This record gives sequence, C-alpha cells and structure tokens, in this order.
Amino acid sequence: MPINKFLYYGDFFAIPFAVGVLAYFAFAAGGLGAAPDFCASLLTGLAAWTLVEYVVHRFVYHHAPVFSAMHDSHHKAPNAFIGVPSFISSGFLIAICYFPVLIFDAVAASGFTSGMLLGYAAYMFVHHATHHFSIQPGDWLYGARLRHMAHHYHDDANFGVSTGFWDKVFGTTGARRGRFARS
Repeated sequence: MPINKFLYYGDFFAIPFAVGVLAYFAFAAGGLGAAPDFCASLLTGLAAWTLVEYVVHRFVYHHAPVFSAMHDSHHKAPNAFIGVPSFISSGFLIAICYFPVLIFDAVAASGFTSGMLLGYAAYMFVHHATHHFSIQPGDWLYGARLRHMAHHYHDDANFGVSTGFWDKVFGTTGARRGRFARS
C-alpha cells in the first residue's frame, strides 16, 4: 500500500528509540552485569533477523495474498513509498520477539528484540538505498544493489536484501545479465 513519507521513514526514528527503551529495561533488570547477556542476545537477534528477512520475503511477500499484492506494487513502482506503516511493523516485531522471551529472561528479551529491530532497520536502509541512492561499483552497498536489482528481474531469486547468505544456503542466488553480486 502506498504510504506517506512520515510512515515510510518512521521506523528509522522509532527503532533507535525502542532499542534505547529495551536497553534501559535490560540494565534496570540486571544492572551493568547484564551487558554480556544483552549483547549476546542482541547479536542472536541480529543473526535471526537475516533468516526471518529471507523467509518473509520469499514466502510471505511472494505467496501470501495481501502481502504479495503489495510486493507486486513495489516491483511495478520500485521508487514509490510502498509498505506497511512503521508502527505496525515495529510493533509486530516487538510483540512476537519481546513478550515470548520475556517469560524466560528480561535481559535476553530486550537484547533479542533489539537485535531483531536493528536487523529490520538495516534491511530497510539497504532496501531503500538500493532504490534511491546512486550506488556505484566499489561502494559498500554495490553487492546488495546487484542482488536486489536481480530480484526485480527474477522473482524466484535473491530474497535476501541485507545479505545474500540465505540465498546461498537455500540455492536461490540469481544474477542479472550474468552479473553476480559478492556477498
């Protein structure tokens, strides 16, 4: 669905705020001794995000009726502001990541959710950059741009936006005009 710029860019402001609040919760619950667990949980969430990104892009955006229609709109107008409003996407991530883990450990819940949110922010940034920035060979985002542009030409390949790792694992790496992106 087309959304306004406030909703499109909203997560870039909401996510750092949410991560700050989650870090506060973690350190309020465990003091400075919570730092190692918080950081380990954050890195776990960040790594988990890459798989979630791949699975959601491959199976939800390309096969779930409502989401696939929205994703098709993005493929037809890649520079348009199309997506789910930020408060829904970030709120959903917090709900499915924080509360289930909170049952077991408040510090781990805050760290894992922070990692997932930061992974989501990285995905949004890389995706936005591939469509809106002038990325040239040699730029650090050039590989991501090649991967993602190849996806726009081949719907059955390159579902990872922030990384091509899972495309390699699952054999869905594709190329555009014979040019493969380096991960």
